[in-house]
Order: sequence, then structure tokens, then C-alpha cells
Amino acid sequence: MKRLFTLLFLLPFLLNAQLFVENFNYTSTGVAANDSLTNPAIGGAIWKKHSGAFLTNYIKFVTPGLTYAGYAGSNVGGAATMAHISSSAEDLNAAVGPFTADNVYGSFILNVTTSGGTTGDYNFSFGASAGTTLTDLKGRIFFKDGSTANTFKVGISKSGTATAATFSTADYPVGTPVLVVLKYKIVSGTLNDEASIYVFTSGVPSTEPIASAITAPDNATGADLGSTGVASICLRQGTVGVGACTIDGIRVANAWYNAPLPISLGKFTASLVNGKSSLNWSTSNEININSFAVEKSRDATNFSQLDIVAAKNASANNYIYTDAVAAIGTSFYRLKMIEKDGSFKYSAIVALNAKQSIKLDVFPNPTINTAILSHTKSGENAIIRIVDITGKTLIAQNVQSNATQSSIDVSKLVKGTYIVVFENEGATSAARLIKQ
Repeated sequence: MKRLFTLLFLLPFLLNAQLFVENFNYTSTGVAANDSLTNPAIGGAIWKKHSGAFLTNYIKFVTPGLTYAGYAGSNVGGAATMAHISSSAEDLNAAVGPFTADNVYGSFILNVTTSGGTTGDYNFSFGASAGTTLTDLKGRIFFKDGSTANTFKVGISKSGTATAATFSTADYPVGTPVLVVLKYKIVSGTLNDEASIYVFTSGVPSTEPIASAITAPDNATGADLGSTGVASICLRQGTVGVGACTIDGIRVANAWYNAPLPISLGKFTASLVNGKSSLNWSTSNEININSFAVEKSRDATNFSQLDIVAAKNASANNYIYTDAVAAIGTSFYRLKMIEKDGSFKYSAIVALNAKQSIKLDVFPNPTINTAILSHTKSGENAIIRIVDITGKTLIAQNVQSNATQSSIDVSKLVKGTYIVVFENEGATSAARLIKQ
């Protein structure tokens, strides 16, 4: 194996993407707890009521916000909470776009606190217009009781009631946030638009996982949104008498990489230059990016911040950062990409071996079931870890003392790129592993 290597993780470029972000990041000083989201002191400039009586059953601004690890809108500001009530429900909308072609993605964190009954009702959709008058809602997202107690199912309809929706086969636990992504595809012709959703319980896929989509039946009524475009997002209190939920971290964009994820990172590499680590990365379409926090680790798990690099916010950007500390052994680096509203996402991890003191080869590579590691003779407490690109250890295995070769079962890992970390007598080495 080479004494020096660079791990390069490529993510797709994304140009000319629009983005709407709502993290409910409002200052609540002087505002009563559980006050209306449309209060001018809170979100009144953004959210408009288009239906329902304004009594006490309004959609409320609450703090703190919801948390979903790895998502751009996680734990930023507050959130919006609503109950499915029997009367005087309130429906709100906020202007977006408009998005008039191709795919539109709307992602948000959903925490169902009371399941929606056996039939269910919808609480989120796209709209054909914005403001105080709005009737044409498409891509309606429902939730209802799950198959077992204290669970719920999520459903999607192009523009109908719960009986016209397709619901998830999976049940999700009440009180545990999930990430929901609504995809609305604008197709030319009459009533040809398509709607589908994705529901995630952990992680944020870097590309759209087509196979896991829940697709709405072709039951739309009225004009497609393609005639005017997606012009708003809508929050709705149902009228079925049961069910309550909280929504946070809404992102709407015309590409997957901007709705669930905050930035398009073209490349991120680490190289040895004059005995120090030189980090290089490029971005495109830096929308609302404030800065990059450069973080370093010795074990690919515990990171500390080295520095903050201000974002350029140009259409195409290139950055170079040099670690002031001389490179010794194996170092791991990642970027914390911070948006202007405080939300953030981590890049993949890159590893750099400088003056490598221990050997590590992996074969076959790519592999399907078992990876064979050839390494320096192991001491008493040597360990092998398989780490994903976020730094999470997925597999940890002790190495037999005095061994120079070890095998590790990777059959249960999903297809992708991982880092193999070999720790032996105070020294660390790393190699890239591709799982097929």
C-alpha cells in the first residue's frame, strides 16, 4: 500500500437550484408560550391564514425545535405544532418559488404526538398560490394509526381524502421524529403530475432512493400545479377529532440535493504538502451558506474544531486550508457546513496517512461479504473498526495478538464507501473499503 493516500468522496454538482428554508427561527421574547404562528411578532410576515376560524385552535409556534441527526434543519429555532380537532381548525401557507417545471422537493421533520385515527387526515401539502385565498392543494401528506399501539403510518395523495391516499406499510413510533420528503413531479398535459413521499428514521441519503418511494394513486382532481407551479407550502389542522403533530425544518427546492441536504459539495480531499495536511474542497450553488468549520480527529469518531473558513457564496467555489500542525500518523478531517440560519451538515470524512508507521491493505476491494486485512503484526489490544463517512462506527472487532492478517464480515453493510481503521499499540492507519 502507498505510504500516502487521499480519500476522495465525490458528490453530484447541482446548478441553478432554488431553495426555501423555514426553521421557525423566531425570537420568542415577549411572546406567550404556544402563541399563534401568524402573530406578527413571530411568523406573521411569512405565514398567512387561508382557512379556518381564529379562536384558540390555531397552529402554534413552540420551542425548542425538533432534532433529526444529519438534517440541515435539525434543532434550529422553534417549530410549528398543530392538532387535528373537531372544529375551528386553522390552515396556513407560506409562499415559495414558484417552481414551474420538473421535480419539486419539500422536506421536513415530522413528530406525530397523537396518531391520526383509523382514517387519518393531512397536515402538509403544496399549493397553487399563496396568501389569504388558497384552495388548490396538491401532494397532501397524511398520517393515521399504525398497525400497533402508539405507532402511525404516513400517506400521500395527489389531491384527495385519506381514503384516496397510499400509506406506508411501515409503522413509525409516536413521539419519535422522522424525516419526510415530498416529491411533486410536474408533467405536461392534463392531470399528469405525480406525487410521492419518502420517510426516513435515520440518516439523510445523498441521492434520491427511488426504490423506497411511496407513490400517490392517480386520483387528482382540478388542475395540476404545473399550470401555475408550486407556489406555497401549507400546514393544516385536520377535523377528524384526533391526532396531533409538530413540524420543523421545512426545505423546498427543485433538486434533491438542496431539499433534504444543505449544500452541493463537489470534492473534498486531503494531501501532504511540506509535511502538513492540505485540505481542498469545491462547492457549487452555495445558497445561504455562512461558513465551513474544519474539524480533525485521530480516530474518525471524536472530532475537534481547527478553524472557521468564511463561505464565498459564489456560483462555483474552491477552498484550500492548511493544518498548522505537522502531519504525523493518520489524521481524519471533515467539514461542518453551516448555513446562515445556524443549521448545518457534515461532509464525508477524508483520511490522510503521513509517515505511516503501520501497514494496512484491504482485499478484495470492492468486496461483497468478507474483507481480508493485511496489517502490521498486532499487539495485545489491537482493534479494527469499519466507519461510515459520517464518522459512525458500524463494526468493531478485536484482533488476535501477533496476527498479520484478519478477516471481517461486511455482508450486512449497505452498498457504499467506508473507512477501515486499524488501531495497534498507539498507532492508527486507515484504508478505504468499497462494499458492493
